[in-house]
Amino acid sequence: MPVRANKPVRILGITGAVVAIALVALMIHSGDPTSSSWWLAAIPFALWIVGPAVAPYLLARRRQDRRVAVAMLGFLAISTVASAIAYHDAMFVSESSTAALVFLFVPLYQWTAFLIVAAITLIAVRWASRG
Repeated sequence: MPVRANKPVRILGITGAVVAIALVALMIHSGDPTSSSWWLAAIPFALWIVGPAVAPYLLARRRQDRRVAVAMLGFLAISTVASAIAYHDAMFVSESSTAALVFLFVPLYQWTAFLIVAAITLIAVRWASRG
């Protein structure tokens, strides 16, 4: 029987929301929010960027297993620190004209890592539950 995960899921939800808000703020900071056409492109793109911060919460909430929630919280913490370094370097340190590509590639790496970590976690939880 799965172990209930109310507190870790709440912590994961709050953390994910804070990260999502920070990412949207960074997008607005680096974009041109005064243009209405910018918003048309930015809203779908924001889902791509914010998704890796929200997906761990959605998985943990759906599974309601403390082990899954703790694993997803660990993933979110590591992913957030790594992406914060990449975003900081690209947006505030680099003067390259291609620095905004970080908004394309960092989420790609995060989605890939999320799928791998989620698969390993779910397999491990299922395997541990059988024993």
